[in-house]
Amino acid sequence: MSAANDIEFRPDTYKGWSALRVAHGPLTLILVPQVGGRVMGIEWRGRALAFVNPEYEGQVQDLAAIRDVHEFKQCMGFVLWGGDKTWLAPQNRWTDGVPFIDLDSGAYTLAIDHGTRKITMTSPRCRETGIQIERTLRIGEQPGSWTMSHKLSNRSDGTATWAPWDVAMLLRPATVYMSTRAGSNFPQGLRTFENEGVSAAVRDKVVSFADGLVIITCRDAVRFKYGVDAEIGAVLAVIGDEDKGQIGLRKSVPVYDSKPYADGCVVEAFNSPDYPYFELELLGPLVTLAPGESFTLKESAQVFDIAKALPAPGAVRHLLGV
Repeated sequence: MSAANDIEFRPDTYKGWSALRVAHGPLTLILVPQVGGRVMGIEWRGRALAFVNPEYEGQVQDLAAIRDVHEFKQCMGFVLWGGDKTWLAPQNRWTDGVPFIDLDSGAYTLAIDHGTRKITMTSPRCRETGIQIERTLRIGEQPGSWTMSHKLSNRSDGTATWAPWDVAMLLRPATVYMSTRAGSNFPQGLRTFENEGVSAAVRDKVVSFADGLVIITCRDAVRFKYGVDAEIGAVLAVIGDEDKGQIGLRKSVPVYDSKPYADGCVVEAFNSPDYPYFELELLGPLVTLAPGESFTLKESAQVFDIAKALPAPGAVRHLLGV
């Protein structure tokens, strides 16, 4: 166990996995490099915010022993581990309809730089894409804050075009806020993913608009997904019910206006029909990397206490940086 400027790094176990517990004041992040380099746990004042799939707790996969990746993926199916991870976008280029297993389920190496308070988890080279992912987490000076750098490196012999895609699976209920762009390509500034469950049918029920914001209610077990092409790549989730106390989670990434985006969106929200979670999804631009080239998307995050009443639009706009 060690500490740097009151930040504690402690090897531990978490739900059956080997883990690194990083604590700073009321915030604890639980890293599980064994399973896709995830931040599997996010805790605020001891309260869990991240969803972890109980069906797969403690499980690991020996991917190095797999000879036929596609056959294995077809047998395995889509494993929803939980936590916060980096995927490659666009999803319609995934093989077998499943995330690339070396990146999503493989064991990452872990390195700690105590002086800079950075932890880097590095994936194996993906056998399907040639991409290697580095997820570098740095705890912020202010308790509750951190950054995560998503670095894609092309380790193949040819060019590769992908976008970094951060996906955090979080426990419901929650209210999600995003800003909209004037002159958006989408009706009212919001893309409805009609291929995702009943997004079109429930839009008027779970979505509202106020003062340049879109407000999405994630409470019921209904499948939907929405996204924005906003000028500010930020999202705020107010997690929990008023009677138990509500917690704010803000995440943001820079927007690259000159580059294309896989879904045409910079921020997206997904709601699960099968498990009690919703997703905050932040995307980087599609980048074409020559062999040996890399691209890094830096994400900022902060957890904080929030008043019992949902914040007014003006307060949300301030939090989103609009």
